[in-house]
Amino acid sequence: MGSAVFPAKKKKLEAMMKKYGEDMTWHIFKTNFKTDYPDDWELINSAFESYQRNTKRGKNHPMPHPDKYLKNMYTSISKEI
Repeated sequence: MGSAVFPAKKKKLEAMMKKYGEDMTWHIFKTNFKTDYPDDWELINSAFESYQRNTKRGKNHPMPHPDKYLKNMYTSISKEI
């Protein structure tokens, strides 16, 4: 899959910070990401489902649940400010 599940991730996250402000909370980020980037949200979910389908029972795969994936993105962009 590569490290980026969807294209231009950093650029889109920076645009969200500019649009909603640097004091954007996790809940605001989550809601607005799903609204502003529905295709990317679908890509994240599709990638997760693909990992789920292709991983043998009892084994783990490297991708976190989609909500956790978003939380990790939020945390990483928050640290850069």
